[in-house]
Amino acid sequence: MAGIKKKKLADFVLDEIKRMIEAGELKEGDRLPNQTEFAARLGVSRPSLREAMQTLAMVGAVEQRPGYGSVIKSLTPALFASHLATPLVNDEAATRQLLEARMFIEGGIAKLAARNATQSEIRKTGTMVRQMAEALEKGRREEYTKLDTRVHYHLAVCSHNDIMLHFFVTIRSMMEQFMAEAFWLLPELLARSMRFHQKIYQGLRDRDEDAAAAAMNGHIEDIQRTLEQFYGSPSKGPKSKK
Repeated sequence: MAGIKKKKLADFVLDEIKRMIEAGELKEGDRLPNQTEFAARLGVSRPSLREAMQTLAMVGAVEQRPGYGSVIKSLTPALFASHLATPLVNDEAATRQLLEARMFIEGGIAKLAARNATQSEIRKTGTMVRQMAEALEKGRREEYTKLDTRVHYHLAVCSHNDIMLHFFVTIRSMMEQFMAEAFWLLPELLARSMRFHQKIYQGLRDRDEDAAAAAMNGHIEDIQRTLEQFYGSPSKGPKSKK
């Protein structure tokens, strides 16, 4: 229930930010009110607001600047994306659709990222992938999952294509919830996930568009194959009929 409450609260805060923009109270690049004032205005506690703001920062809706506050991100495709229900691993049809969508969206993103990423963005990708490896080595699964999602979002930014970024943002919350559950139920995915992310980074670093796209698609196909086995087990429920 806690996860559901956080999602509803994040949507509520997001809706309020959208309302403030549409009313002309805020514009892109503006700083949001301080947490005490904003929490009072929304009628929520500061810890609850802080959790919601962290969620919004993860999907690229706001940027949190230490010592300054939270700022509406430029362009902010996340602000106007539809609120989509999160498919759980036990929802076979929704999970299949999510992975199909990821194959088309993220394969293209990886290819564009290898073509368009700046050198500083490539270095940042390498740093994030190393952080993933460290989290995995130390058994910090939750940290690994969050870093995993951030890498995928960063790659969408590296594509330098606002439409592709928008497509990714619309599935990000679903993807993050799915990965958290999949890694918990199917821990064997973790090590393979790490290897695929290293290959994606290598393609990015080498400016090899085809290699980056192939590594991304291989990553998603690996998840699909593992889930086919999971759904095909009698103890997990029958496989969907063709």
